[in-house]
Amino acid sequence: MNPRKGLLPVLAAALALVAACGSGGDGGDSSAAAPGTDAGTTATLSRSSATQPATWKTLPVAGSLPCSGPSPDPTRGITPTSIKVGGIGTLSGGGTSTYQEADLGAQARFARENAAGGVFGRKIDYTGMVDDAQNAQQNADAGKKLAENEKVFAAAPVTTTMAGYVDALCKNVVPAFGWSFNSGFCGRANTFGFTGCLLPDKFNSIQVGPYVELLSKSSDKSVVLLGVDNASAKQGVTDTKDALERAGLDVVMTNTTLQYGQPPSDPSSLVRQIMTANHGKPPALIYHVTDFVNVTALAQTLTAAGYQGIQTSSVGYDPRLTGLEALNKTYTAVQWLPFEETANPTVRQMTDDINKYGKGAKLSLTSAMGWISADMLISGLKATGKDLTVDKFLSTMNSPDYHYGDGIFIAQSTWPENHFYGAPCSASTQLKDGHYSLAVPLVCNNPYAE
Repeated sequence: MNPRKGLLPVLAAALALVAACGSGGDGGDSSAAAPGTDAGTTATLSRSSATQPATWKTLPVAGSLPCSGPSPDPTRGITPTSIKVGGIGTLSGGGTSTYQEADLGAQARFARENAAGGVFGRKIDYTGMVDDAQNAQQNADAGKKLAENEKVFAAAPVTTTMAGYVDALCKNVVPAFGWSFNSGFCGRANTFGFTGCLLPDKFNSIQVGPYVELLSKSSDKSVVLLGVDNASAKQGVTDTKDALERAGLDVVMTNTTLQYGQPPSDPSSLVRQIMTANHGKPPALIYHVTDFVNVTALAQTLTAAGYQGIQTSSVGYDPRLTGLEALNKTYTAVQWLPFEETANPTVRQMTDDINKYGKGAKLSLTSAMGWISADMLISGLKATGKDLTVDKFLSTMNSPDYHYGDGIFIAQSTWPENHFYGAPCSASTQLKDGHYSLAVPLVCNNPYAE
């Protein structure tokens, strides 16, 4: 398949993480209050004041959140020898098929655990991913199928831009795990985005550490922000501008006139504005807070116009894109270490699992999403212990004693705080001459500080 076409839905979804284009057709209940891993074992790191906003202490306790339980069927999906798990994702419709690799990434992680004997002797009975076909009703039906027909213990991975599935999962108190590019992962006691709640609301902010690092050796701190023309995107650009300026960078221009999914037919006027935005000169950094189509089109146009500074986005990393000339020499913010960082033990383990058990899955953004979702679920199961019920599991997950992630491979998450906040860590990769490399290691700071 054409990698550019196939990756569009995934990369567009990733854009929601920086509040650039909203939730991408989010459906379902929106009334709720707004892994470095050690390869599956529970992290025991203490909380860091550098990553814990003071306002976290004012958030509701987990037991008062929607979907807190008690579960109507506390031993649902649990037998003496197995734990039943299923996923939800977009496998067809809208030209997308790339979430199939999230399914395979999860299968790979579960397969390794099962090969080692399972979790306290229980093997993961993974039923596969239910296809929502990028349809709101099918998305809601997928949640109902897992919760009420298949009676799974948990849903993992959940990789969809819609959140209609949450109604059935909430009613039946089904834990769910995934990357939170839909609103179902925010403000609920039973859903866990592995880097926290990442959608924009009054609690959230923007992680700008990698951009500060990219300009750390430059005396020129000027930045241009480009966004698309809708309310969410404009708010995202405003929030990003504020975060960058509080970090000491100089935002010299913002533009939110681009159309989502439609690059400008004549970008020459916009390019001229950008090339003179820094007091008659080009800026040191251009941050494309836009979709994949606009990033690739404008990055290539700016390079052709002679721009030699830094171009960065949130949608340009995927090992299947290494041959895309339009992204050559551009940077991408990522929320976990890329596959190229083979010196990291978690990256090596994830790579080995996908290669050995992934049934032909590529090392991709989506296979990593599935693997991390499964790994976090396994981590929570191990932390809960052999005497497993749904209620004990959720109590463990929402406990101050539970953490996932080491702040090296992926941000450390803690609950219930991360039902509201995104974990404040990000790294940056660069694609150059057909190869990705790590430009900035995972940077964790406090973007919520005043």
